[in-house]
Amino acid sequence: MAINPTALANVNGTLLPPTITGPIFNKAAEQSAVMSLARRVPLSINAQTAIPVPMDIPVADWVGEGGAKTGGQAGVGVKTMTGKKIALLVPVSDEVASTNPGGLYDQLEQDLPTAISRAFDFAAINGKSLKTGGAGPFSDYLALTSSTVALGTGAQSNGGLYNDIVTGAGKVVDKNYDFTGIAADPRFKIDAQLQTDTQGHPLFNDEAGTLAGFQTFFNKGVSGKYWRAGDSVQTITIAGTPTGGTFIVSSGGNSYTAAYNVSAATLQSAIQAWGGVYATVTVTGTAGSSYVITFPAVSTNIASAAAPVTVNGKALTGGTNVTATVAASGAGGTDSLLRGIGGDWSQAAYGVGMDITIKVSQEASYYDGSTWHSAFQENLTLLLVEAYFGFVMGSPDAFVAYTKGTAAF
Repeated sequence: MAINPTALANVNGTLLPPTITGPIFNKAAEQSAVMSLARRVPLSINAQTAIPVPMDIPVADWVGEGGAKTGGQAGVGVKTMTGKKIALLVPVSDEVASTNPGGLYDQLEQDLPTAISRAFDFAAINGKSLKTGGAGPFSDYLALTSSTVALGTGAQSNGGLYNDIVTGAGKVVDKNYDFTGIAADPRFKIDAQLQTDTQGHPLFNDEAGTLAGFQTFFNKGVSGKYWRAGDSVQTITIAGTPTGGTFIVSSGGNSYTAAYNVSAATLQSAIQAWGGVYATVTVTGTAGSSYVITFPAVSTNIASAAAPVTVNGKALTGGTNVTATVAASGAGGTDSLLRGIGGDWSQAAYGVGMDITIKVSQEASYYDGSTWHSAFQENLTLLLVEAYFGFVMGSPDAFVAYTKGTAAF
C-alpha cells in the first residue's frame, strides 16, 4: 500500500526538527564574517535572559605570603547580552508544502543561513536593519569605532592597499589590542587583487582566506548592498538602425513585446503595468534607438528596490548588424561604503538561542515590500520563521573601519 507523504500541517509543534536547526545555525556561523571571527558564548534556550559576558582576561598579580589576593574580577569588563529576534516570512506553494515537506525543509536549510548571516553581519557591524536601513537590534556594533582608513590612501609606490590594511592594524595595536582578523565585503578582495606595484606585479599573493597575512572572512552583509537587487538605471540600446520587427523587454518574470520604434512613453506605460517595483519607473530616450529605464531612488535595502532588465532583439528586421543590449548603472539598494572591519575579535562575542520556531498559515496576507498578497487567494502557504541572536562588543577602540575611499569597488 502506498504511503502518503507527510504534509507540513501534520508536523507536530512549531519547532524545526533539531536535525534541521543544527545545520542551519552551523551554516549561518560559517557564512557570517562576524560569527567566524568573534567568540561564541552561551545564550539561554529562549534567549530572554540577559547573560553577563566577560570581555577581557582576568588580571593576576604577585603577592607575598599571607598577602591579600587579587580578586578575579579585577580588570574584567562585563557586558550583558540579550537575545534579539530575527524573523523571515517565507511564501511557498501549497503543492510543495503538502506533498514535499522534506524538500521544503531542505530548501530552508539552504536559504536561511544566507539570510540570517547577512542580516546579522549588517546589524553587528553597522548597527542597522539590512532591510529597512533603520536602527538595528544591538546597542553595541562595530562601526562605533573612531578609527578609520580609506582604501586608496596609500600611494602605489608605498604599497597601496597593502599599506592601508597594515595602517589600520597599526591603529588597533597602538591602543594595546591585538589585530586578529578582518570581516570584509567581497569587493575588498577584488580591490586587493587589482593592486600592483609600480612594475605591474600583484601586491597580494596571500593564502586563501587572508589579506596582508590577516585572517579574513567575506560577507555581503558587511556593506549591506544587495547585489541581486538590480541597478537603478538601465539603458536599452538598439544599434544597426532596424526598420521593422520587434524586441522583447523582460524583468522579474514579466515581458513586453515592443515594436522596433516604440515610443518611450508607450514602453513606460507597459513596464508600469507590471506593478509592484515597476509601478513608478520612468522611461526616456529616442524611439528606435535608446531607452533609459530609471527606478525611483531608494533609502533602504529592500530587495525589490530595482530589478535587472534583459532584452531580446532577435526579431528585429532591416538595418545593418542590428543588436539590442542593456547597460546597467546606478545603485541597487544603498551602500554604506564600508568595506571591512578589522581588529581584536576577542573583544566581540555573539550568542545563539538554539531554537528556530516556524508558524504556518494558509489564510494570512503578507507584504513583500511593495505589494500585499493573500495566501488564500494565491494558493500559498506562509512560513513565519523566527530565531534569536545576541551580540556585544568590549571596546570600539579594538576595531578599525576600512571604507571605500578611492578604491575601484
